Amino acid sequence: MTGEKMEFNEKESESEMEKLIGVIEKIAVSKHATVAMGVRDPDPETIRCAAAAVGKDYADVILVGDKSEIEKASRIYYKIGEDEPLDLPFEIRDTMNPEDELVSMLVSEKVDAAIRGTAKASDSLSNLKKACHINKIHRIAILLTKDGNPYFFAPVGIDEGTTTEDKIEFICLGAHLLKRLGVSPSVGLISSPDENGQKEAAEIVRTITEEKKLHIVDYKLDLEEAFEHSNYILAPNGITGNLIFRSLAFLGGGDGLGAPILTDSHVFVDTSRSAGHYTNAIMVASALSKKKK
Repeated sequence: MTGEKMEFNEKESESEMEKLIGVIEKIAVSKHATVAMGVRDPDPETIRCAAAAVGKDYADVILVGDKSEIEKASRIYYKIGEDEPLDLPFEIRDTMNPEDELVSMLVSEKVDAAIRGTAKASDSLSNLKKACHINKIHRIAILLTKDGNPYFFAPVGIDEGTTTEDKIEFICLGAHLLKRLGVSPSVGLISSPDENGQKEAAEIVRTITEEKKLHIVDYKLDLEEAFEHSNYILAPNGITGNLIFRSLAFLGGGDGLGAPILTDSHVFVDTSRSAGHYTNAIMVASALSKKKK
């Protein structure tokens, strides 16, 4: 299993992945969920992303943050003077602590889904863990390469994927997410070539193949092969995964669509403050929400 490639599965996955972004967009529009976005230090790009998501009919958007700052950034983006009326396409939830308010709105079901936006990562995720009564955060990033091909990628948090059990859980949770979007998961494992790394990789492949009945190939350090033949890439750990993701998304001309938290209770899509592209994250959040079409 580690050396052979299943040609039928690969062709099927390529066809599915080519359609994936269109499928996510279609689901988002049909659900048109209410999505909250955390905001700190808003700029015109933040406003543009929120307005674009509304304009594309992905969701009703609520910006959660300092109302005066959001309105100021909005006036700059729309080129509206201080004395002119401000009619925005999104709502504003006024708060000085978007990390608390964002999670509170989500768990109280005042919104269908949430994205972190520019809110602080550590506080937002810590609040989410407490509110949802979960011990670990599992995030799977949706990555677009420079040529526009989508992939699922994990782990991307520096403290994620530190044990064999955690990696197996990542694979299972990620495979469930892919299936929800109509994609047959084909996992490409990136592993350390040393003895301990290969021992762990063999255990992961055995468990995923025999017990979980999923398709997985250990590509060791051959990242190119993994991306060519897989739709879900699992890095050796969160630190390595974070570096690979940032290299492809921010230096390699790619893009990130956000990183959904893998939990059944609520839909929360993590984002990078350095990315600035929140329209697609709102689309993903709306598509994954439990709101009926």
